[in-house]
Amino acid sequence: MRLNRQEKEKLVLDLYSQGRTYREIAEEARICPRDIKAIVEKPVNAMELKQSISVSSQAYKLFSEGKSPRQVAIELNLREAEVTELYKEYWNLKNLHDLNQVYEEIKDDIYSFAKLYKLAKEVGMNAQHVVNLLAIANSRI
Repeated sequence: MRLNRQEKEKLVLDLYSQGRTYREIAEEARICPRDIKAIVEKPVNAMELKQSISVSSQAYKLFSEGKSPRQVAIELNLREAEVTELYKEYWNLKNLHDLNQVYEEIKDDIYSFAKLYKLAKEVGMNAQHVVNLLAIANSRI
């Protein structure tokens, strides 16, 4: 049976973790000892690289790439509370702290504000139009 590259790498790592020598691994996996070394060191180098960058920096990078908090939580194996905190920090870093402050004040009413925004946009109103309309409506109430 012929193994694909991933299966061969898995076999090499399994044999290596069992304490087999490079010669034994080379015979069983039918692979060059030079290639064994590259396979064995590959996960270590990837882990070292990932660990050298802080979780917060990894999260900020993922957010800047357009990843959602859910995607970041999955990729970095974080809980919701941690990702939410990192997302707020990311907003602050991007000078979106006002957005976070508004969200903290309105929480579950965010859907109403989003609906208002979409309705205003549909009829061609910009933010200043909405402000003026609310000022007029407020003076008449």
